[in-house]
Amino acid sequence: MKRVLIGRQEGVAEVVEKILSEPDSSIVLVVPRGADLGDSASNFHLLRREAEAGGKHLSIESVDERILALAKSSEIEALHPLLDTERRGPSLSDIVAVPENDSRKSAAKMKKQKVGKKTQQQEGGLKEEKMVQFTAKRETAPPKYSPQEEADGSEEFVPEGRSLKKKFIIGTVVAIAILIGSTLIINRFWSHATVVINFKKTPWVYENNFLADTAVSKANFEKNVLPGELFTLQKNLTQLFPASGIRQVSVKATGKITIYNAYSSKPQTLVATTRFLAPDGKIFRLQDKVLIPGAEIKNSNILPAHTEANVVADQAGPAYNVGPVAKLTIPGFQGTPRYNGFYGELKGGTSGGFVGKKSVPTDDDIKKAKDSTAGILRASLESNFLTSYPPAFKILDGAKTSSITKLSVNENTDQSGKFSVFGEATLKALGFRESDTKSFLAALSSRDNPGSVFKELNLDYSGVKLDLKNGRLSFKLTSRGVLWPAFSTDDFEKKISGQKVADVRSLVAGLTGLLNAKVSLWPIWLGSVPADSKKVEINVN
Repeated sequence: MKRVLIGRQEGVAEVVEKILSEPDSSIVLVVPRGADLGDSASNFHLLRREAEAGGKHLSIESVDERILALAKSSEIEALHPLLDTERRGPSLSDIVAVPENDSRKSAAKMKKQKVGKKTQQQEGGLKEEKMVQFTAKRETAPPKYSPQEEADGSEEFVPEGRSLKKKFIIGTVVAIAILIGSTLIINRFWSHATVVINFKKTPWVYENNFLADTAVSKANFEKNVLPGELFTLQKNLTQLFPASGIRQVSVKATGKITIYNAYSSKPQTLVATTRFLAPDGKIFRLQDKVLIPGAEIKNSNILPAHTEANVVADQAGPAYNVGPVAKLTIPGFQGTPRYNGFYGELKGGTSGGFVGKKSVPTDDDIKKAKDSTAGILRASLESNFLTSYPPAFKILDGAKTSSITKLSVNENTDQSGKFSVFGEATLKALGFRESDTKSFLAALSSRDNPGSVFKELNLDYSGVKLDLKNGRLSFKLTSRGVLWPAFSTDDFEKKISGQKVADVRSLVAGLTGLLNAKVSLWPIWLGSVPADSKKVEINVN
């Protein structure tokens, strides 16, 4: 048998590794008081399971009553290193479930048991406290004295038996006072109770077809229809790609022009190719039709309105790559009042004018660039969508679709020989609130299992079909769960606080769906559960 010491802060995974690494088949874990291992009964279930799987015989040694109680609740042999079983007396009460028609008889039988009566522990039954009666036998002896001493008067005569009796009484009183004081202190500051309850678990399986519909606002459980929600996300971006071709090109400079209306409050339309004349005689033309808003008339003064538009040089070449131009006139208005009322400004100048050999994209470059831009758009949409829709909604695989709505290529390369692709995409998805599904399953399960709730519930979805045109999503739902009795730990903790042990046993034994339970008190002489609910711990498995 190998004794293995466990540190207070060691986790259950480290302890399992220690057990399995020992060559001995019989292991005694020495667990200190307050060890983290005692935080949960599940730790000891895991120790027992892993030890059995590894062919180890496991036992626990500790001075911590909670550690011992949790070990025994997991069917692990538990030992106290300082006190043997006879000296400590029973500190753990085992409770087994009884049929509900026998629960009243069991409670009545426990109330009739007399205090001080020794009982033996029965397999699977309830342990009773032992009360041991102590009797003291007093012996008297004839007083011993010396007649000579009495005659001389040198010593006062005190019978020896009376002196011993006085010392015995004083010692007994002091011992009782110390015992009572220690008991009161322990009961007040260190007493605690642990109740371990194991409920019966019922497997539950359900399978059916469902429909999520954007046209309904409330769940219809009779028809398995859930309210659906349509989500839409759009994104656009511009990507640069290297051009692998070279050819002789003539490229016209381009830029943005700000057009002003200082003529009247009426808007003015300018057609595409409308000319703008720079002071040095260079001509730039509008690329698209433009509507210039009307000017604002305030206190008989005209406050010019303006808009921006794209312009292109009238001729190719770098000569039209100009800097900012303060004012460009419109030759088409020359000779009319509008000539001075409408004008343009190149705030950022123009650029891109070129004549000569230049990098240009090939057809293969353009195809690859479009495919790459489309892929980046879809991936970006998927990533953004995962964080954009409300977490209360369930979006199934196959319940969303994305489409590329625009891909345009600008074949003019920049100074580094790269051309650009502009893309737009849209993602649409149809989801539903999974809480609606769980509410339906809870109501359905309670019909056959009243008073039960889900301890575990796993949902699997399959056969997903999306109909965006009609705003519907159909799917098959398979649910697998485990039911156990509805139980409030907080309410039960308040209910048993301050109650007598016998009453607590009766309350535990009467719980619906009980498999078995254990009640552990410390110190062992407590007759009632501590009134302070903070000193009461309930573990439910």
